[in-house]
Amino acid sequence: MKCKCGFENAADARFCGNCRSVLGDAPSGAIPNATVAPTAAPVATGSGRAPTRPLPRATFAIIAVVVVVAAAGYWWMNRPPGLYRPDNGGLYRIADNGKYGFMDRSGKTVIPPQFDGVIGFSEGLASVRVGNKWGYINTKGVVAITPQFDFAFPFRYGRARVQLAGRYGYIDQEGKYIGSPTFLWASEFSGEFGAVQTADRALALVNQSGKTVLLANVDTLGYAFNSGLLPAASGGKWGFMDTTGKWVIDPQFEGVAGFADGRAPVKVGGRIGYVDLAGKFVVNPQYDQGNAFDEGYASFANGGKWGFIDTKGQEVCAAKFLAVGDFSDGLAPAQTEDGWGFIDRTCKLVISPQFDGAESFQNGLAHVTALGKEGYVTTAGSFVVNPFPGTTVLAEKARRAAEAADAAAKAAQAAAQANAEAAAKAAQAMALANAANRSRVEHGIAGEWAGRFNNDPRGRLAISSSGSAIGATLQSSGWREAFNCELLQDGTLVLTGTGATRVGPSSISTYSLDTLRLELDANRVNFHGQYRDAQGHTGPVVFAKCPGWACLR
Repeated sequence: MKCKCGFENAADARFCGNCRSVLGDAPSGAIPNATVAPTAAPVATGSGRAPTRPLPRATFAIIAVVVVVAAAGYWWMNRPPGLYRPDNGGLYRIADNGKYGFMDRSGKTVIPPQFDGVIGFSEGLASVRVGNKWGYINTKGVVAITPQFDFAFPFRYGRARVQLAGRYGYIDQEGKYIGSPTFLWASEFSGEFGAVQTADRALALVNQSGKTVLLANVDTLGYAFNSGLLPAASGGKWGFMDTTGKWVIDPQFEGVAGFADGRAPVKVGGRIGYVDLAGKFVVNPQYDQGNAFDEGYASFANGGKWGFIDTKGQEVCAAKFLAVGDFSDGLAPAQTEDGWGFIDRTCKLVISPQFDGAESFQNGLAHVTALGKEGYVTTAGSFVVNPFPGTTVLAEKARRAAEAADAAAKAAQAAAQANAEAAAKAAQAMALANAANRSRVEHGIAGEWAGRFNNDPRGRLAISSSGSAIGATLQSSGWREAFNCELLQDGTLVLTGTGATRVGPSSISTYSLDTLRLELDANRVNFHGQYRDAQGHTGPVVFAKCPGWACLR
């Protein structure tokens, strides 16, 4: 899409270097041969002056035709350039194993892949990279300008920008420099002029002979002339100037892009509208985003979706696409949730959305990408060379989706099986561990255990075991309580109280436990656990294997 000078980061830059609008190629035309008027009648002898008589109507018609043709010819030869349309000569970039070449419209390779990088043909020459240097080849694949530049841009109006050692210059189609290559920045040529920044950081225009004209009261320049006007900024506001550096539309906008079809997008109050060549609004600012016109249509966005308007500002396509490109050959790329396809001037999808990427048509073909492969399609939507022989993109996508779904299902099944096996092994291991622990507890719990808990300083737990039957009695200094016992599978001993009985002359009131949960340590010397009494109090408890009262003294 075309950059909008000043719409984003460009307003803070000395130049709107990212504003690379696609300039247009002004069509050439010949002036028709003028018809010569017949010679006037001779003067009569001796009359002293030629007799007056009205000119024939045919003569008036001839003179009128001559004047109109001459005026039209003068205008045609001196008209301001419009939107540049590069002509690739019917040659299209192809790639093979990291090398690049070109094919014709039929898909036949005419320049075998041999270059490290290429930019498409324009005006009979294409930029190519050999190693880390750029030069140009002709349509036969023969080097026309030796690779010597750090970068080489496409030709426009017989001139091309080149970069060398961080500076820019212009060359002609023979590779000769037009002036000195000392510019800090340079735009493409648009007709007779290009915009540049000189070595001393002055902003200027340069003509095709290399002569520069400095510009005053300008902070930032746009990328190139369109319709004879150049976007430029002064005092933080954008407007348009002509080829003499005179302001035609005063700086007043927050951002602008180049003219095309007599319209230019401008930003006011954060919204995009369109003005005519006189600077008057033909479409009021109402869009979130907006691009320059192309083939009579401009793309706009509201709410994150894109549509198109015509030069009268009429909405010809509602904002419903995720992204769009420019119209060319009557079609424009458009992205939906299903991918990229192409729409016609009624915004009807005529090539179904199926591609991962799509560019505008050029001379009947459009470059597309799908499933990691590149190709070119015709305006009918068919591949010139099918990257998926024997099938279609949609069928291939369906096949791959089915394969991916099948692989995902198999992976899920394998994962589930592995998880089930792991869970079974873990359960088995846990069961074995619990059984071993239970057996260990069964053979180690019988006997007397002494411990302390709550406020009672002493307590003796007597546990008896006979087969699977386990009994327990807890006696302190003033009370005694019997417990129902259960040995869990993991080896935990759970004691449930049955009610305490006071014993002896102790003044301690009757105290009753609700439950004791005890675990026997590995050396079978201590029980560790938690108690809960009848009043709901809880806390830790430890019993040590120690017969009698000796260990509590």
